[in-house]
Amino acid sequence: MLLIKKINTRAIYFVVLMFHFLTTSSQNIFEIDKISLEEAKHHQKLFNSTQKGVVETENYNLYYHRLVWEINPEILYIKGEITSYFSPVATNFNQIYFDLTTALTVDSVIYHDTLVSFTQLPNNSLQINLPYEIGINSLDSITVYYQGVPQNSGFGSFVQSSHLNDSIIWTLSEPFGAYEWWPCKNGLYDKIDSIDVIVTTPKKYRVGSQGLLINEVEIGANKTYHWKHRYPISTYLISIAVTNYASFTINANLSQGVLPIVNYIYPEDSITYFPQINAITPIIELFDSLFGVYPFMNEKYGHAQFGWGGGMEHQTMSSMGGFSEHLMSHELGHQWFGDKVTCGSWSDIWLNEGFATYCTGMFYKHLSPVWFKPWKEDMINSATSLPDGSVYNPDTTSVSRIFSSRLSYKKAAFLVRMLEWKVGSQLFYQAINNYLSDVNLAYHFATTENLKNHLETLSGLDLTEFFNDWYYGEGFPSYQITWAQNGTDVFFKVNQTQSHNSVAFFDIPIPIYLKGQGLDTTVVFDHTFSGQHFTISIPFTIDSVFFDPELWILSKNNIVTYDINTSFSHEFLDSQVDIYPNPTNNILSISSLKPITKVIVYDALGKQIKQLVIGEGDIKLDVNTTNFPKGIYFIEIQVEKEIIRKKVSKI
Repeated sequence: MLLIKKINTRAIYFVVLMFHFLTTSSQNIFEIDKISLEEAKHHQKLFNSTQKGVVETENYNLYYHRLVWEINPEILYIKGEITSYFSPVATNFNQIYFDLTTALTVDSVIYHDTLVSFTQLPNNSLQINLPYEIGINSLDSITVYYQGVPQNSGFGSFVQSSHLNDSIIWTLSEPFGAYEWWPCKNGLYDKIDSIDVIVTTPKKYRVGSQGLLINEVEIGANKTYHWKHRYPISTYLISIAVTNYASFTINANLSQGVLPIVNYIYPEDSITYFPQINAITPIIELFDSLFGVYPFMNEKYGHAQFGWGGGMEHQTMSSMGGFSEHLMSHELGHQWFGDKVTCGSWSDIWLNEGFATYCTGMFYKHLSPVWFKPWKEDMINSATSLPDGSVYNPDTTSVSRIFSSRLSYKKAAFLVRMLEWKVGSQLFYQAINNYLSDVNLAYHFATTENLKNHLETLSGLDLTEFFNDWYYGEGFPSYQITWAQNGTDVFFKVNQTQSHNSVAFFDIPIPIYLKGQGLDTTVVFDHTFSGQHFTISIPFTIDSVFFDPELWILSKNNIVTYDINTSFSHEFLDSQVDIYPNPTNNILSISSLKPITKVIVYDALGKQIKQLVIGEGDIKLDVNTTNFPKGIYFIEIQVEKEIIRKKVSKI
């Protein structure tokens, strides 16, 4: 698909594009399976090898890290000096803890220019003893000096490898891998307000990291790179990548001005990737218009190529194994969904991955529309390939569940799409922008409930049932639709079955497309229970009916049937006539949505007991049964040209 973009002839472009689609599986085209698989492989090792952050790190807030490292890509080794500014949030604070693997050696810890004692604990925790108690909310700092060979998890977190004839060191810490290469605070509960990353390396190499590169200084055979980042950041989003990069910068014209997009690419790949990376410009301009101002506007966005099959949304500089538009749009979308606003629990991973996958869908919709329908079909086919599974993740210890392509990416992306359908596109985007700019969430952590509240506040809808069905509930619905036409009246009966018993009924409005005699229209029914009837007036003879042609709803095995014998229209009218109370002892009331012109009462033997002729008709009338003997009766009701029969009991 990327090579095709270089072809200028429009007809050739379309033919080759469609040939590529027909001869390539959708999994390869849309890459989500590849992205999630690579992430799962990486994260599995981390889940198996580390705690998720010791609880002792929860009694202070981090404000700043000065991260100073010496790194040579030719050697698997790190030497560091980490200064952390913090503030206690609990009393009796005379020790501070960081997450750090015992594979690395702490040389010393300096507090107020004084050496203090420390212990590297077996649970991969660094305990530092302070000379006195620090008061709540007091801002203080401490510096840890350490070095060693970081553990190699197999897919991250600190990797030394090669490309062509040179070496590279790169990092990828999601979800808890940062402790494998520097003393930090893991977990989804505290962002660092700002960081400085200062890396010294042999001068043939370049260093990519977060924020702005404010300084490059040569010192003998080495060069020191200083990156400055002044936005809150989660620990797992801090990264470095060091090799003999070729670099180039392109600019994007965003709503708040010009943003530099800085790219670090292997020299041997720079000619190939340069034209591909240019495609990021319209994508970031699109997202800036849909989701609000690019979150790190005062700094940059960029890419650093690394030795991995997927991508990782490191803040302001995504690490990239390739440069397909699909992958670039996914990782870029994370800058809003995952970086600016980060899921507060791995149960809510869909707030990161589902929205980033949806962002790729928006790229297709607006910038490459020929692929939008295949993208939707791929999401639906994968999400409905098994009858179970919720977007909500009930098991945060299972990496395969957290990074499930089917559930956390694809079904989650379609949950986002269904929210847009349920709320309406205009209100949906307003609510998403409000969610992203909420002062309590922006550059902090969020839960599904936070998002739900913003959608409800703006739309005025109660989305509790919707989230119970589509977020917490498992599986998906199938629809069975029967229709008939009588003049301008069109009747519908809509049944719904569910693939999993966790949901009794999936609540969502349903669109139905009608066409005939060169005319067409789409109607939307508020479907609230299975077996529900609807009637509409259509000024043309219908020859075709299609359920959800734009693929707004996650569903499968839907059936649309025309009632050729018109028995269905009788069934519909029957549902529109109500008789009560039944049983009755004196007055029997009849109400109808259409005028009643005649009522005849028969006894159980078929003998006519009573007849009422209403003339021009009425929608409600009463039948006096006081003198009727107790027993069974049949009421024949004429509504327009149709006859409806009901059974009643006299007591």
